[in-house]
Amino acid sequence: MNKKLLSAFAVFLMSMSLAVPASAECDGFYMGVRGGIVNHNIGDSDESLGDRLEVDDNAWMAGAALGYRYTYFRAELEFTWREETDKKTGEIDARNNSTFQTMSYMLNIYADLTPYSMFTPYVMAGIGMTNIEYEFQGFGRRAVKYEEDNFTWAVGGGLSAKLTNRINIDVGYRFWHMGEIEKASVRAHEVYGGFRYVF
Repeated sequence: MNKKLLSAFAVFLMSMSLAVPASAECDGFYMGVRGGIVNHNIGDSDESLGDRLEVDDNAWMAGAALGYRYTYFRAELEFTWREETDKKTGEIDARNNSTFQTMSYMLNIYADLTPYSMFTPYVMAGIGMTNIEYEFQGFGRRAVKYEEDNFTWAVGGGLSAKLTNRINIDVGYRFWHMGEIEKASVRAHEVYGGFRYVF
């Protein structure tokens, strides 16, 4: 009986020693890519651009990130590009045209709630800078162009699925606040899917 107990205990210790490195493979430097849909909201009707800048149509977004994960936490640097919107404005004269585009550079912090399980929910917060470009061309009106580099913050959450110890797939939502352009606040809602690979 003692030999069986010792053998079982030895097998248990060996399995634990193998499991620890396997879990640890989830930690370390990683590279991530993301893609999805973003919906911008610009100001209110009483703000300077809000009554003539209509950019609330969905647009594509794509991002790339380099980060580090340790147990429950991840920190990353991310660049996010968003498709330029091109919208006709004015019900009478369709020759009024506006374009709008944003690109963000962010430092993001994530908390993985169950980091070594097959599925883990996560929450995130980020700060950084967004470049905003807006151009308006109207028939019989002077063309105007604005460009701002604004402090930006974002919050969100999602669900991560572990395909292997090194490969994860993410789906999530983020709310962005990108400061102001010509006294009109710039916000966005984003839904995305992503892929992460731990080196």
